[in-house]
Formats: sequence, structure tokens, C-alpha cells
Amino acid sequence: MGHMALYREFRPTTFDDVVGQDHIVQTLKNQIRTNTISHAYLFCGTRGTGKTSCAKIFAKAVNCTNNKNGSPCGECEVCKSILSGGNLDIMEIDAASNNRVDEIRDLKEKVNYLPSVGKYKVYIIDEVHMLTDSAFNALLKTLEEPPAHIIFILATTEPQKLPATILSRCMRFDFKLVSSSDLVALLAKVFDKTGTKYEQSALEQIAKAGKGSVRDTLSVAEMCKAFSNDNVTYNAVVQCLGITEQKVLFELSDAIIEKDGAKILDIIEELYNSGKNISVLLSNLCEYFQTLLAISLGSQTGKKMPQDVENNFKLLAQKADKKYLLDCLKKLCDAENLIRYSSSEKVYAQTTLLSLFYNDNLEIAVLKQKIEQLETHITSGVNQNLVVEKNTVTPQSAGLPKSAKLIEDKFSTSGINIALNASEVFGKIIAHSRESCKMLLFASLSDVADVELTNDGFIFKVVNADCKKKIEEHKAFLAEFLQTLGINQFSCELQIDEKADKLNKLRDLFGDKLKIEKE
Repeated sequence: MGHMALYREFRPTTFDDVVGQDHIVQTLKNQIRTNTISHAYLFCGTRGTGKTSCAKIFAKAVNCTNNKNGSPCGECEVCKSILSGGNLDIMEIDAASNNRVDEIRDLKEKVNYLPSVGKYKVYIIDEVHMLTDSAFNALLKTLEEPPAHIIFILATTEPQKLPATILSRCMRFDFKLVSSSDLVALLAKVFDKTGTKYEQSALEQIAKAGKGSVRDTLSVAEMCKAFSNDNVTYNAVVQCLGITEQKVLFELSDAIIEKDGAKILDIIEELYNSGKNISVLLSNLCEYFQTLLAISLGSQTGKKMPQDVENNFKLLAQKADKKYLLDCLKKLCDAENLIRYSSSEKVYAQTTLLSLFYNDNLEIAVLKQKIEQLETHITSGVNQNLVVEKNTVTPQSAGLPKSAKLIEDKFSTSGINIALNASEVFGKIIAHSRESCKMLLFASLSDVADVELTNDGFIFKVVNADCKKKIEEHKAFLAEFLQTLGINQFSCELQIDEKADKLNKLRDLFGDKLKIEKE
């Protein structure tokens, strides 16, 4: 016989061989021991978690003449005939290719025939969610009241697609993802039996790549086994799967936290030129920030990793704010799903990582803090801290425009003369914008570098073209409010700021991909 894939060679043949599904195995064994077998079962869960394997083992166990503690003996004639494929009492149907109503009608006719060898005829319908509506309707009555010698086992990865009438007629078992520790133990057992040398860290990396699926884990293990010539080391697994090394992930995460855009671009460029899978990189980085956030929140995750790796995580956790780590993790998870639609993975990864700190959302927190300081100073009597000269006021408190000017002018409001200054007007505009839920205007006001009140009206001085545009978009709202203060007109002047000019050039370089939606 030719080579057999590991997942086929080590497919469970008894309930004791099933990995990570103890809650299901125990229930099925108890039913067999006590002879309380149901007529219909639904096995659902992620691929590679043992649904079909358990269905076949159960089919053997209910017909086994000498089952051992609810598990098939594998030695009686019934077990041997089932294992060789010569037993006609066990029927496995692929619903993906036999999903029409005609196939189900043919099945309904055959269920009336008695089993040829064992006690039960077992029908295993795999990928049952692929059946058509007509096929489900044809199956419904037979599934509810089958002959006493018939057992149905339906298997699916998408139980939500099954009609409620089918679900209600089955005993449902949900197969869970297999834990990494169980997968590592299985890999060690498989490699020992096949005479393969391995490192413990390599097994852990393979188990992580399997993502809870036994079949996927064994497929990855076979690929790494062939790549390393039966000597599975950690470095071999990293090279085979295109995984980014911990050192590089640390450097990249540190650059993100330190907001070092140039370093990020250099690292991505180097990884891309070395042939690394950028999609895998984002996946690895997402897991890295997940662990980083967990450690930052005081989780015990760090206790399960080597000391030097744990120290790196703790070092980064001390540098970053928890809210920033959470924002980064959410955006990385979104990017991991969307990168498949990108025409250039390298550029997509670079702009995604730069947008973690070159974006409006993360700057809004600073903006809000600045505005709160401004309002606090205004409401607490900021005028007492102003140095007054002839027709000029220089604010000394933090958060106010640097050269707000005071011009005492007479405005008539209900016959009362009121002296206003630019800072007070600006504070009233901020408060009114927030109370009126004009949040885009409210956020834009933080980019105002200076304000001025003259005989010609109120002047906003900004260094950001977007800010100027948003203020002018709210022209009617601002004009109406300023008129209540006796100010009949306002204008918005754009000034050149060296720092803002550099940021605009950077945005022009990368295009709209650096822009993040407003909250």
C-alpha cells in the first residue's frame, strides 16, 4: 500500500482515541452501555474536530457483539467487516453531491430493509446542510419516526442552515475546538510512532497553526515533517509555515508603540523581500497584540511562555496605554480579514500599521482633553489670569489660543452693553457645539491655532485645510449662534504650520488609506 496521510493513518478507531471531545464520547458510551440509543443524532462543529470519526465509531459500537465499555472491540466479525468496508449496514452519504430530493426518496425506500449482519442500519449523512429544501421535506417524516433498526447521524459544519423541524428531531452534539495542549500531546504521540525527532517548541507552534482542528494540525505536521527530513525543529516549522519570528514581532510592535513610521516601513519591506507571507504576518501580529493586551491587563498568559519572551511583552506593556493596545488589536483583526482583497499586500500592511497612530481617531482623545481644559479655564474665571494691555489680552493659562485679542466694543443685546473677548466667544462656541451634538465641528475646533475678535467680526485661525473646510461647512450654525452674541459675521483663515505641513505631505504620499473614520 502507498503512503497514507497522517490524518488518515491516525484517524480514531475507538472512542478512547478521540481527542478533546470527552463530553460527547462519555454520553455516547453511556447510551450504548445502557441501551438507550436515540434514533437520530446531529454532530456539528468546526472541520477536523472528529464528527465523522465519532459517527463511524458509534456505528460500529452499536453493532459490535463484544463492545468494551461502550467502545467497539475491533475484533468481532461485525467490526472487521465495517473496517474493511464490506458491511452494507453502515451507509455514508455525502449530501454535498447527493442533495436532491430523488436521492432522499431512494433512501426512504431502503430504510425498510433489515440489517444484513448487525443489529442496526446506520445512515451517516455528511454535510447535511447542503440538502435542498425539497430533500429536507422528504427526509422529515422518516427522520421523526424511522423503523426500529434505523439510526440517522447527521454531520455538518453549519447547523444554522438546517430547518428547525430537522433540528428538533435530533439529539444534538456540538464538537468544540481541540485545545493546544491536547494537540501537542497528539503530535508527540504521532511523531513517536513514526520515528520522527522533534522539539517541544516546534510541536507548540504546529498546534497553534492547526487552530483547534485535529485534521489541520496533522496536515501541518506532515508538511513540516517532510520539510525537515523527520527532524522537526522550531526553526524548521517557522521557515516551512512562513511564520514571523518573535524577535521581528517584538521590533515591529515596539515601532508601532513608539510611533516610528520609518522603522515600520523598513521592517515590512525587509520581510516582503525575504519572501515572508504578509497575510501571515498580520495574523501573527494580531496574536502578538492580543497577548500584549492580556499581559497589560494582568492576565496570567505570560506565565505560559519562556522568561525572555515574557520580559519582552512586559517591556512593551509598560510603554503603551491599554486603550491604544485595544484600538491596535481591533484594527489588526479587521486588516487580517480584509488583506485578501488587496492588490498589494505589502502596501496594505504598511498603510495599515501606519494608520494605527497616523489617524484622526487616536488624536481625538488629545483633542477632547485640550477642549476640556479650555472649558475648565473659561468657567472658572479665566479672565482673572489674563494680562491686560491696551486693547490686547495675552492668555496665560494652558489650552487657550496664544494671542487671543480683546476689543471692547459695544454690542446691543436687549439694550444691554456687553464687553466680549475672543477667548470667551471661542469657549461659548465649543460648549454650544457639544450641546447641539455637532461633534464633527466640536472635534475640528481643536485644530484652531488662534482666534481674534475685531470690528469686522470673529476670526478662526487654523493650520489644517480639513479643519477650515469643516468649520465652513457649519457656516449657518455658527453665524446663527454668533448673532446671539451680537457678532454679525465670522471668517476662517488658513495659516501655514511646519509640523502640519509635514503631516499633510505624509498623507499625500500614502493617499486616503491613512484616513480613519470619525467616531
